[in-house]
Amino acid sequence: MRLYHLFLVAIGFILLAFVYWPSEPTFSPLSAQLTSSNTTALPETDPHLYTAQLNNYLSQYMDRSVKQGIQPVANTQGLRKAFRAKKLVLVQAQKGYVLDTFQYSYAMLTPYAAQILQEIGAAFKDSIAQSTLSGCELVVTSMTRTKHTVAKLMRNNRTAVRRSPHLNGNSFDISFSRFKASKTLSSIETKYLQTMISRILLRFKKDIKIWVTFEAHEECLHVVARKGL
Repeated sequence: MRLYHLFLVAIGFILLAFVYWPSEPTFSPLSAQLTSSNTTALPETDPHLYTAQLNNYLSQYMDRSVKQGIQPVANTQGLRKAFRAKKLVLVQAQKGYVLDTFQYSYAMLTPYAAQILQEIGAAFKDSIAQSTLSGCELVVTSMTRTKHTVAKLMRNNRTAVRRSPHLNGNSFDISFSRFKASKTLSSIETKYLQTMISRILLRFKKDIKIWVTFEAHEECLHVVARKGL
């Protein structure tokens, strides 16, 4: 009888152990996906709300931009001369932007234009610093051209013009479709970055620091440094 009671007590302890045994939390793939999406979600944006206002025409600023830049040069010898005279400076990748492989231009700008590009890059970097895309950078696709490279470009690009602002050393292009990133960007992520840079350029335009045009057919943002009215 005593053994029988001991047996019942042991069975009771075993049942209590099963009832109160700590269990590991379970996560379904759906809950994990929702958690991930909540931590990495970006607001849906429409960059075209801003690009529609980036609409300066060449005829609006060409005469003034020519006076604020260098005189067009025929070839690289002319660029070197302008560099030695400190009318142009060499441009390297800085905070917020990288340089593309230039085919028809050279990584040189007037000192003021180089400063404006640095300010734009820094503003872009700061604008995405708190987002999941904080490591992304702009891609600068074009800078100063010579008469020789403009002539070559016109043979391959029907939208190119002989009287190009790029000849004056105060103009640069930023890609609207490509960003330097460590991963393939989704459509929402790309639109978010497009919105950020478009908002920044619109602010610089209103602050009378640049003339800017969204060139949809070239998928780029054409920027000309501007001094005063």
